[in-house]
Amino acid sequence: METYRSGRNLETPHPPEAYPGLRVVRIGQWPVNLITPKEGEIVIALGGERVFGYETVDGGRAEGFLLRSGDRATLVRSDLPFFFAEWRIERASPK
Repeated sequence: METYRSGRNLETPHPPEAYPGLRVVRIGQWPVNLITPKEGEIVIALGGERVFGYETVDGGRAEGFLLRSGDRATLVRSDLPFFFAEWRIERASPK
């Protein structure tokens, strides 16, 4: 199990209907969508979902991660400083 202090939303190359029960936002003509889960919700990855790592101007550092097909990402909490969230990632077993 992996834990990340990261951004709040997952970028995905997959269409919103690929994630039943989750809120997925389409951003204009962008070729990607954003999965915006609530605390405690689990995203079962189709592959290619990611959160970019970045640094804020006031010193916060978000960790980035990339999900593979079958990985399970849980938004544990979203009340961290710098508007960060805590994610728990359970990696799928290699086939």
